[in-house]
Amino acid sequence: MKRNIINTLTKSVWPFWCNVCHSRVRRFLPIESSYREKMVRFGCRVPLEDCETINLRSHYCPHCRANDRDRLYKLFIDRLAAGGVRLADLSMLEFAPSHRFRLSICHLFKEYRTCDLYEEKADDHADITAMDLYPEGRWDAFICSHVLEHVRDDRRALAELHRILKPDGWGILMVPINLKRTAIDEDPDLDDVGERWRRFGQHDHVRAYSRNGFLERVNAAGFWVREYGRNDFGRFAYWRHGIHRRSRLYVVHKRRPGLP
Repeated sequence: MKRNIINTLTKSVWPFWCNVCHSRVRRFLPIESSYREKMVRFGCRVPLEDCETINLRSHYCPHCRANDRDRLYKLFIDRLAAGGVRLADLSMLEFAPSHRFRLSICHLFKEYRTCDLYEEKADDHADITAMDLYPEGRWDAFICSHVLEHVRDDRRALAELHRILKPDGWGILMVPINLKRTAIDEDPDLDDVGERWRRFGQHDHVRAYSRNGFLERVNAAGFWVREYGRNDFGRFAYWRHGIHRRSRLYVVHKRRPGLP
């Protein structure tokens, strides 16, 4: 009886859950004020409030610093496992991984490797637009999160991602999407940091995506796209894990999937 009362009180005081580090959370932390200050200083035309998959008020886990995107990706991977997908039979390649998220999933797969052009600790080093080190059909799955907006030629990168996947392969493919944009704004030759902040929302971005523009380029690369939202994971799961109600997950496939 006493234990039940303690558990109930704990859940009421620490109602949220980080599925990346498996910790109860009293409240998730907001995005850094310094980031907002830079956007205001440079007159950014990509307000964070108009972006699709970001929770400004509940961004970081206070224990492991995983962000709301990491928690969304983990929801999907857990959903696959619960639906009968044998992750232990799959090879996974993650681009530009976040440290804590990597630790939470790397043991789930038969093979898990990381790839980054600059990060010394990555397993492999390659330009995502020319991944010659991977033969065609090398990987069962990949995670490519918020990479394409940094890449000079995102069409070539998409073609390479399609090439390295097995015929039944899939990938989590995410970019910052501004829901009020009607077209992609890009300029790979722009090297003015202030102008990049103003147009694209960060010093090292070379484009800002619209939703339709992103989907058109992904489809043109030969992918079939499946979208997941709050109705797929459940409203309670979104709330408990600090994921904004408008957040969407884009999973790409070489052919129409049979995933749960």
